[in-house]
Amino acid sequence: MLTENMNCLFSQKNRMFQITITVLLGFLCLLALRYFQSNIFKIAFLYSIILFVMYLVILYKNSLNKYGIGIFSFLCVQLIATAPIPEQLGLITSTSYLLSYRYGVSSRGFVATIVDFLTSGNFISVHFVWHFILCSTIFLSFIISVYLGTVIQKTKDNTKIFLIFLSLLYLSCFTSPSAYYTQANFGRVEIFALLLMLFLIVIIDNHVFRWLIPLLALSVLAIHLILLFFYIPFVIIMLYYEISAKKEKNKQTISLLICTITVILAAFLLYILFHERTFVFEDTRSFFEYLRTKSDLNVSERYLHLTMYGELQDHLTGWKNRINYMYSGNISIIINLPLVFLFVFFWLKCFIRETEKIMKPFFLLPVLALLYQSLAFFMFFDFGRWMIMILNVQFMLVFYLVFVRNKTVLSLVETITQVLKQNGFIVILICFVMIFLGPVREMGPSERIMHIISGLSHFFGLIK
Repeated sequence: MLTENMNCLFSQKNRMFQITITVLLGFLCLLALRYFQSNIFKIAFLYSIILFVMYLVILYKNSLNKYGIGIFSFLCVQLIATAPIPEQLGLITSTSYLLSYRYGVSSRGFVATIVDFLTSGNFISVHFVWHFILCSTIFLSFIISVYLGTVIQKTKDNTKIFLIFLSLLYLSCFTSPSAYYTQANFGRVEIFALLLMLFLIVIIDNHVFRWLIPLLALSVLAIHLILLFFYIPFVIIMLYYEISAKKEKNKQTISLLICTITVILAAFLLYILFHERTFVFEDTRSFFEYLRTKSDLNVSERYLHLTMYGELQDHLTGWKNRINYMYSGNISIIINLPLVFLFVFFWLKCFIRETEKIMKPFFLLPVLALLYQSLAFFMFFDFGRWMIMILNVQFMLVFYLVFVRNKTVLSLVETITQVLKQNGFIVILICFVMIFLGPVREMGPSERIMHIISGLSHFFGLIK
């Protein structure tokens, strides 16, 4: 029988032995993945590595709980119900996974460089990229499940009711993790940045590993330059909280914050000034023709130009040509505005309740971050993706503050819990309606049911 928390799955001696063996096997699989040329073997080793890493997380925690298992099961069903087949990969996504640093420093070349490394710089198959994305998405779902499950399990009393509600809201809202499973967003490189953000939450209290944060922030920026508007503010807010809440570590954390900001600004300026000098191909056309010989992925010459050779003015022109009152991205904004206002209300209430002067400004930062993030909407037109990242930041901040038992947040949570208890049926109904509808304008309920049937039948035939 599954208990709420299966503590001490392994003895200390047995756990250390299994960690050593798992790390060794994972490393051997990575070497094999790097040097085997057959797609079948590469994909098999890819899945093996993900399974080993997931097992390492379980060994590290030495526990499981029903919340994490339930959330992971739910996300896996959503993934099966909505993930596209390889031939349906979006043009932007397909193009992104080919822009390795081998050809010059682009605004989203980090993940493509990893794919290039794993394929030894040889031909990049659409099936390998699809399985790489699927493995990464499964792992992201697993880490989200472990994180939420741990946060819920560690809390007690009325706080647990609030966290279960917040988790339901996060998993069912229109910008939930399952929004990354749909054809339009499947394989978007920002999923790797979300993984790094969850890793940041784990290491920020460790006096040694927290010094990896500048490198982590640099990696986030390298994944996609647009993340300067979304996940980079999250890094800054988290470090500011450490300064405000833990006065005994003030000097260290201030140094860490200055170091992180310096690394971000230096990397951004170096990219702006020198990235074009690193290009191997002089123009879009010649690069496009070359990539067609390197992969069977669908490559878009237009997106290739915007990503590698385009100026900001090209993006602004595209923005003006695409945006109108009927633009589908506007729906993503409108339908998520109630959630945005709920978070603004939450932070302002915390600001009013906070009594410590040094902590009071902290609760304005998430609201100011929203204003800063809104600038991206006037330069680039992928509004749905921006809303996903905006709300991810807001949800993660609340989860973290409840987990570390911030007194101001907990006092507000007590009030919210009373409202939830009085309106439990309405809350559950709203969450079910959102789950039923799924990500905005992507896939209806009946389509998802049919997709599960066809998706399972296709899966084992995708390794070519």
